Amino acid sequence: MLTDQEKIDLVNALDFIVIEPHTQSTYVHNDEKTIKVLHKVLRTISVDEYIECFKKGNLIDIFPAAMQEAGAEGFKDGQFVIMPKKFYVDQCYAMSKEIERLTNLIDKLSIKSNTYRGLIH
Repeated sequence: MLTDQEKIDLVNALDFIVIEPHTQSTYVHNDEKTIKVLHKVLRTISVDEYIECFKKGNLIDIFPAAMQEAGAEGFKDGQFVIMPKKFYVDQCYAMSKEIERLTNLIDKLSIKSNTYRGLIH
C-alpha cells in the first residue's frame, strides 16, 4: 500500500494543464497516465465515477483526488504538499495580525464603521 507522500508524488508527476484558483481546480490530461495514477490513489470512489464527476472536456480535475484521496493538505509552489500543522497555525496567525493591522488603519484614518470595518470582522 502506498503512503500519502507516495500518492502525492504520483499526482505531482502529472502535467498540470490549467489551474483555476477561484474554483480550486487543477486540471490534467484525461489520458492513460492519469488513469493509472487515479487507480493508485483513489480509495473511496471508482476511477470511472471520479472521471465522470470531475472531467471537463478532455481534462480531469485532479484536485479532489490529491486533497482527499491522496492525503494532500495544501498546494504550495505549484505542487500538492502534506504540510505540518504548524504551517497552518502560522498562516492563521499571520492572517490574524493582518486583520488587526487593517482594523487599526481603519480606526486611524477614521473610515466610517459601516463601510469596511464590518467586512473584516
